Amino acid sequence: MSTTETLRLSIKKSLEKGSAGQPKDIYEAQQWEMAGAHAMILNALLNVYEKSASIPTDKLQVWEETIYYPMFSPKFNTDSIVAEHETFHAGIENLKAYLVSCLPAGTTWGYSQVAGPHEQQKFNAAHFKSLVDQPLTASDSPFQLVQEITYLEPDALRASGLTEAEVKKIASVSESHMKSMPPTTFLVYTVIHAPKETMFPPVPGMVRNMLVPNVFYIPNRRVSTLHFEIM
Repeated sequence: MSTTETLRLSIKKSLEKGSAGQPKDIYEAQQWEMAGAHAMILNALLNVYEKSASIPTDKLQVWEETIYYPMFSPKFNTDSIVAEHETFHAGIENLKAYLVSCLPAGTTWGYSQVAGPHEQQKFNAAHFKSLVDQPLTASDSPFQLVQEITYLEPDALRASGLTEAEVKKIASVSESHMKSMPPTTFLVYTVIHAPKETMFPPVPGMVRNMLVPNVFYIPNRRVSTLHFEIM
């Protein structure tokens, strides 16, 4: 199966649990949110992978491991989920390092991070695709992202003994964390790349349809001039 087919299949499977908007049931909402977030990551990767030849030139897992999943303990053990992340961390870091190397030194990227001193590389679409292909072939990471969604089945959360109040607290902390992120980066990126069927992230229609494209996206329009050079 090709990388494109693998990503498309993984997105489809994620949408099985992440479509039709945020559920009112707080237990179901945890699985929907994770499905939406993972579908967004996979869709973004697919989008860049398919467009890499025409390019003129991951923060989520850190949040999951350090903030989100620890709140489920000790009633709901998430150690195996966090352990699975290790299988594709290296691939993500290699991909990030390469993309940053294609930026001019001193360029601000991501969440206010700055590219350090280095000799800027020309963007090579074939090399970029190989960096995406390698971790997918080695670890089945797209399918692991789908598998992770199944761990948060509402019945499993209920069976663990987590009370509705405890799950609401988890949801509240998660929501507060997302709201603390810069809307010009985190919110714009998430809205643009999340499959429309997910209705993820859970923001009002005015924010999704008006503020994101017409206000928050404006600082990112400089990307249309891009610093990358094509090889």
